[in-house]
Amino acid sequence: MTEINKLASFIDSLHYHEKNAPEIDLKKGCFPFVTISRQAGAGGNALAVALEGKIQTLHADPLFQGWQLCGQQLCQMIGQDPALKAVVESLLRTEYHSQAEDMLSQLIYGGSSQDLVVKKMFHVMRAFALHGKVIFVGRGSTLLTRDLPLGIHVRLEASMESRIQRMMPEFGPDEKNVRRVIEEKDKAKAVLVKTFFHKNVQDPLLYDVQFNTDRVSIEEVADLLIAMICRKASGNS
Repeated sequence: MTEINKLASFIDSLHYHEKNAPEIDLKKGCFPFVTISRQAGAGGNALAVALEGKIQTLHADPLFQGWQLCGQQLCQMIGQDPALKAVVESLLRTEYHSQAEDMLSQLIYGGSSQDLVVKKMFHVMRAFALHGKVIFVGRGSTLLTRDLPLGIHVRLEASMESRIQRMMPEFGPDEKNVRRVIEEKDKAKAVLVKTFFHKNVQDPLLYDVQFNTDRVSIEEVADLLIAMICRKASGNS
């Protein structure tokens, strides 16, 4: 089963839950969930995969059954809507342009406003968070769900040197080029958060916990998040 098919199956399960379970408390939600905010190259995707793997080893516990990783797959699924497909490739790179650039792009190339895509994505993400048992990677998920008490919000940062090393396998050995890619990605993340939530993505008060992945391994962070999920579920957050 592809990641998109898994995500579609997860959405189907949400629809079933809504029809066959008591009404969801819109101020609290049902189960814990995790949002991962990160500097480019700090290990956000690696953490999501590591956490998902640890959750799968705990599947005998009902708390850890039915979890879903939600990152690029959500953008790809939304991109299957022909009316929205034109801007999904840039969203997959977490790029966000100014409104003036977006208007110019529509005039030249046609297609949908990226704001429409982002807002549709936010709507789906919010529904996922209310159900819980989701690992979100970026895309404004922290700010979108901060009011829900079962959320666990983590921020990853690291030195530029280690971030460049992590990104080289994907973007090549040219250190100057990789540095430029990192700076562009970080800027795009900051613009998205500022545009839609009027916040500074680097504000430490937005997160429950922050890690320097130069000093704390991805595996250690994943273990700590498992413990935090258990505490959230027991009401001892």
